[in-house]
Amino acid sequence: MKLLRYTSLVLLLAAVLLTMAILVAPHIAPLRDFDQTFYPAIRYTLAGENPYTAYYEETDQGAPPDFFSPPWLLLILLPFGFFPLAIARALWVLLLVGVTLGAISLLRPWGLTGLKPLLLVILPWSLIGILFGQVAAIVLLGTLLAIREAWRSDRTIGSGLRLLLGLLLVSVKPQLGLFVALPLLIQMVWQRDSRLKLLVVAGLFLLIPTLAITPPWLVSKAIEVQQVTAPLWKSTLEREMLLWQAPLWLAHLMRLLVLATMGLWAWHQCKLTPAWWSAWLAAVLIITPYTRAYDGVLLLPLLGQMLVYRRWYFVAFITGMAAYVSLPIGELGSVVAPLLAWLLFVPWSVLWQRPINSQPIDQSG
Repeated sequence: MKLLRYTSLVLLLAAVLLTMAILVAPHIAPLRDFDQTFYPAIRYTLAGENPYTAYYEETDQGAPPDFFSPPWLLLILLPFGFFPLAIARALWVLLLVGVTLGAISLLRPWGLTGLKPLLLVILPWSLIGILFGQVAAIVLLGTLLAIREAWRSDRTIGSGLRLLLGLLLVSVKPQLGLFVALPLLIQMVWQRDSRLKLLVVAGLFLLIPTLAITPPWLVSKAIEVQQVTAPLWKSTLEREMLLWQAPLWLAHLMRLLVLATMGLWAWHQCKLTPAWWSAWLAAVLIITPYTRAYDGVLLLPLLGQMLVYRRWYFVAFITGMAAYVSLPIGELGSVVAPLLAWLLFVPWSVLWQRPINSQPIDQSG
């Protein structure tokens, strides 16, 4: 009886979403990344072609729109390939909105309650990924899911599978996922977490088919694209150094400062707290060699922490970004956003004092 009820609810929800998509499809503007990369990739896949070797039309985005994502993103894209582009685009927008809301709901144990989640939804760092049709919101959802499961005391197979799902979602953007997963895996090794065996076996199981369908030149091609792409097209420290006509070695120095600070913070409090994770997600946007404006959705946990515990810091951040955007070279998607938020949020005054009295994320409830 329960199975029948759940099946009916799923079918009803699917019918409602499809109806909404059909109604709003004519009014949704093109989504660059979805239209030019993700949708063609899944259409090639459904036609029996390899999406990694298929032809993609050149665009004005500054780099080839080729499909570089891991194969498991194709599983997420699969249902959208059965619809015409306009309806698929509308459904994709609905999915991204739902994923963003779902990710923000996972911040409730971090103290984000009341109307604060609604404020995070309307921030530009939340909306820009939806406007591009990008998958950064999926990375945020996977990150928060993986963090929640990593902190569970009941290390069951079910928890391990949810942790694996979170890491798979995180890895749809490897240039972010690797940095997100590293502290989690180090923490699990340190705690001798039994779920590591499941992650290792599943990882090897996924790696073999990935290598089978991914051309051996894909990684080298991705690196080549990074080299030929104009630095000003990306939202990295190097871009900012070029805009300010500053030496590029400052970018490497800033990365070392960020890594050293986060390491000192973790060592100082002997645990990875919500505050630490919020700052780390901002740090990922600073240290990664490749990021775009829509990846700024990873800032939402830190901005949420500011809204809950440091409201004047949030005001200072918004004021600082408004001042920066008013400059000829300023834009909301710049690395300046995570850098400013990170600098404001890190507890500089207490890092050199006695250990911070803070607790890890409580998932018992």
